[in-house]
Amino acid sequence: MSMAEWLARLYGRLPLLSTLAARRWRAERGAIPWAPARVPLAGASVALVTSAGVHLKRDRPFDMTNPEGDASFRVIPGDAAPGDLTITHDYYDHRAADRDVNCVFPLERLHELARAGLVGRVAPRHIGTMGHILGAEERRLVSDTAPAVARLFVEDGVDYVLAAPG
Repeated sequence: MSMAEWLARLYGRLPLLSTLAARRWRAERGAIPWAPARVPLAGASVALVTSAGVHLKRDRPFDMTNPEGDASFRVIPGDAAPGDLTITHDYYDHRAADRDVNCVFPLERLHELARAGLVGRVAPRHIGTMGHILGAEERRLVSDTAPAVARLFVEDGVDYVLAAPG
């Protein structure tokens, strides 16, 4: 078992570790940013971003060899079927998500909300990333990846982004 797999299982079995990490975030960085809603959900375009390592099977997998992670992203079409998707990520236990990708990338649930009229529309493009980003990759995430993803969502007229971790 790799160190990443061991840590993933440890965090899964000891949820207190996640709670402590959140407290540390607040202590070091202050309050979590918040912005009030400007568009009613029933009329909004909603996109998904996952850090669970989800991508199309035909896409290049995320780099699991770099100890600092992989700050790149993959575009996932809004009409992608669960069978079109796979997960490349060694830093969490994704056995449940391998059975039902909606656990970490709820695209089918988002379509259901749109059909029910609770969400205006499902965005045409969504984003898959890999969590566990450190050092130079973290700087690349902030300077290159995040602005590129934001531009994509602006082009698509996205009003809200639902972030789904792995």
